[in-house]
Amino acid sequence: MRVLILFLFITNLTLSQNNGSSKKGVAFNLGYESSWQDRFVKLNPSWHYSWNWEYKANYPSGVEFVPMIWGSGGLTQERISYLNNLASTGTIKNVLTFNEPDLDGQADLTVDEALALWPLLETLSVPISSPVTSAPLNDWMREFMDKAEADNLRIDFVAIHIYHKNIASNFLALVEEVYQTYGKPIWITEFAVRDMDATTSIPNRYSEAYVLSFMDQVLTALDELDYVKRYSWFDPNSNNPKYPRLITADLISETNELTALGDFYAKHTLSVPKNDLSNINISPNPASNTIYINDNTEILTATIYGINGQRSHKQLITNKVDVTGLENGIFFLKLKNDENKTIRKIVIDK
Repeated sequence: MRVLILFLFITNLTLSQNNGSSKKGVAFNLGYESSWQDRFVKLNPSWHYSWNWEYKANYPSGVEFVPMIWGSGGLTQERISYLNNLASTGTIKNVLTFNEPDLDGQADLTVDEALALWPLLETLSVPISSPVTSAPLNDWMREFMDKAEADNLRIDFVAIHIYHKNIASNFLALVEEVYQTYGKPIWITEFAVRDMDATTSIPNRYSEAYVLSFMDQVLTALDELDYVKRYSWFDPNSNNPKYPRLITADLISETNELTALGDFYAKHTLSVPKNDLSNINISPNPASNTIYINDNTEILTATIYGINGQRSHKQLITNKVDVTGLENGIFFLKLKNDENKTIRKIVIDK
């Protein structure tokens, strides 16, 4: 009984904490430092990273800075102490790690080299990401995550890049597969529609209208997915020789003028009201195989706990929860959207 009371107390504390902040971010490197303020005002992000670890003295207010330990050269005890000091003042709340370690010219680390460095990263006092590989399910990333789990290393969320899924449904299916594979919250720190065949003489096959439609579908879905905590569209530099591959994915010009896509991204917010879940109805109860969430149309995270507070399983649902794997007894069903949570006692009787 004491365990149950403690579980319900902690749950009630959790239920009182809503998260209405935007997931939308931007990524601009130090080359744009003088125009960060202008770009932030125009694109309206809630967070930003620069592929760098340093918090600049003139950093614009109102946007969360997320430092990155880009590669092995940036990982020193001095840097860790610096970041922990920023964390102690609330200046930073998360840290990204190792940018594309699977590629030459990027962080360029073997899996074992990254793992050997990880204990120092674990001394950071804020959540830390996985390394962010060029593709989230490639051999490098799978091997790293498997070995990290075997060694019980701390990875608080998975950071990913996606450029090779240019159909919205395929993109979202990959995000779901990443979540099912690693079982951790996801930050999509770089993504865009890219045509690898486009050059200055070969037009990009994806029109501006197509990319805008893709963005609209993807952002709406990502906002609904509880396990996707942050995302940041990648804005290309028009001075890069490979710019034609991403020309129709451009958000803002080098002179800080928004494109039509950038204007859409700027106006995109989590302003759609969420069900507060307080009046949600479930049936039947007792149940044997399926519990129905009546009159619900949004995506919810459903988590079932035993009477001792141990989690039985977790699933994304809209209007029904599969309970076929549960034995007879009393359980607690927690339902959650981006902003609200509720918990109900359920009885399984087969």
